[in-house]
Amino acid sequence: MLLFKKILDFKKTEADNSDKRGTKRYPVGVKFALKAKLSLPSRDGDGGLLTGHRAGSTDWGGQLVDLSSNGASIRLHPAAAASPGDVCQLKLELENMLFEINARVAYFRVGAQYASGGLTLSFPDTFARRAFLQLMEPVVIGSTLEPVSRVKQDIPGLLKEQYRGESDSELNVWRDSSGRSAKVFELLIHDYAIRGNNEMPGLKVDRRDGTNTAMGAGHKDEIRRLFQFVTQNLNKTVPTEVRRFLELFAV
Repeated sequence: MLLFKKILDFKKTEADNSDKRGTKRYPVGVKFALKAKLSLPSRDGDGGLLTGHRAGSTDWGGQLVDLSSNGASIRLHPAAAASPGDVCQLKLELENMLFEINARVAYFRVGAQYASGGLTLSFPDTFARRAFLQLMEPVVIGSTLEPVSRVKQDIPGLLKEQYRGESDSELNVWRDSSGRSAKVFELLIHDYAIRGNNEMPGLKVDRRDGTNTAMGAGHKDEIRRLFQFVTQNLNKTVPTEVRRFLELFAV
């Protein structure tokens, strides 16, 4: 099952992305609507694995901390228990779509407030890997946008600021002449340009290269959903007022 069917196919860039990103970790935004559970082998009161007819697994709801191209970190209830090497399953849910990924526990630490686990993910085929990369892409884009120091001003009366991140992403924001209020934004993601203006409701979705190749309603809807997920993962290098401005268009 794929989250997106018309965008983010990763067929040509999947191997390149994996090589470039390697084990780099991308922090998951606390606002990201992606829900996570970790299915761990069931244990007895002393922490020993249950065997025979008592063997099974227990699902623990958790909070994703970060993702990499082949791993994940998660926080769980402190009552959860696991050991390095345990076979487990990461269950991710977004928009009522469930993604189940086989994994092994890389490390597991229990603290007073929560347990922390690191997972090594395993994908049975390229389709499953593509599904995971689609879930991860909003995290990659939102968490890597960084301010550009020198920005060419291009609209009289407005002050432009710019942020760039991985996947050739670029966020341009124009504020009023005082620099206090954001007026216009443009987010470039992959092949698409997403624009918003505080004087006009809604998002405008176009091709990044400016061509007039038609996009159907379903195609544009997927781009809008991607925009929504990216805004949920914006890091703090993007100022609070800019993040709030973009969120107004993500509802």
